[in-house]
Amino acid sequence: MMTDTSDRTYTNYGNKLYLNKLEIPLSDKLDAEKTFEIYEQLRPILPASKFINSEIVGSVREILGMVDGVILDGYGIINIGNKLTPEISSFFEEIQERSLPFVILTNGASYTSNTYAEKYRRWGLDINTSDIISSRDVLEAHLTAKPQKRIMCLNSCTTPLKNNADMYKVARSYKDALREAEAFAFMGSVGWKEAEQAELEAALMENPRPVFVANPDVSAPQKYGFSAEPGYWVTRALKKADFPVEWYGKPHNASFQMAIDILQHKTDKPLRKSHIAMIGDSLHTDILGATAAGLMSVLVTDYGLMRGLNVSKICQQTSIYPHIIAPRL
Repeated sequence: MMTDTSDRTYTNYGNKLYLNKLEIPLSDKLDAEKTFEIYEQLRPILPASKFINSEIVGSVREILGMVDGVILDGYGIINIGNKLTPEISSFFEEIQERSLPFVILTNGASYTSNTYAEKYRRWGLDINTSDIISSRDVLEAHLTAKPQKRIMCLNSCTTPLKNNADMYKVARSYKDALREAEAFAFMGSVGWKEAEQAELEAALMENPRPVFVANPDVSAPQKYGFSAEPGYWVTRALKKADFPVEWYGKPHNASFQMAIDILQHKTDKPLRKSHIAMIGDSLHTDILGATAAGLMSVLVTDYGLMRGLNVSKICQQTSIYPHIIAPRL
């Protein structure tokens, strides 16, 4: 385990996270259990939870008659890796037959929503760019309201952020960009290794600057194991350096509010927040954030992060309860 003996804190939502108490395994040791442990350690800086008497149903389709709109997680609900999850195609057909407005709300920030829409269409899904909100969209929307900064887009950022200078074009080298950037945006972590992490931590220790985390996920289930995501790497960096962090994406409220607004634009009927179903596979992002936003939280257990786990036990351990639990769509 990585340890730090300094008495340092990080504050979010008015709550303090005691960094010296964090125990974070190396990235190649991540699994479902360790992912939950990290999320639980981060609870002071996540939205608050509340007790809900969860209803267990055979499939998500059973509740579609009582919802006004649908928000779907991307990874873990629509696809795992490069394969669609079972029943997702017929599920989309059903919500369209019911004329339910829907959006896909993903913490994937490496690519634009248009790129994600093109990928889904290649897989045979009738999805348009207007049907997708990525945490990148949420970050860019907030950056337009801020004075322009020279932001270094860390790692998986194939398209420069809107309204901000591209540090890779401004700086002479990667190391110069690390030194000269006024802020950093952590979008994705494909290919991010210990060497890159050490360089970022050194740059932040030398000159603390804001880090915008577009994907706050700790890890994501892959075909073979779990990947370390930006939330994991930034939490590790916080143990080494004092710097401001702005979190975007689920479970934080800005993503859910953008999804609600776009859903409402898709229909003339007033939407009741408590009747908008957020369908996801992660307790600490999809379910916690949806419940805090006043939505109907729906946990699917057979596809993604919860696959093969004792869901009832984990809900009790974490005190995160979805409104609806379903094994499949």
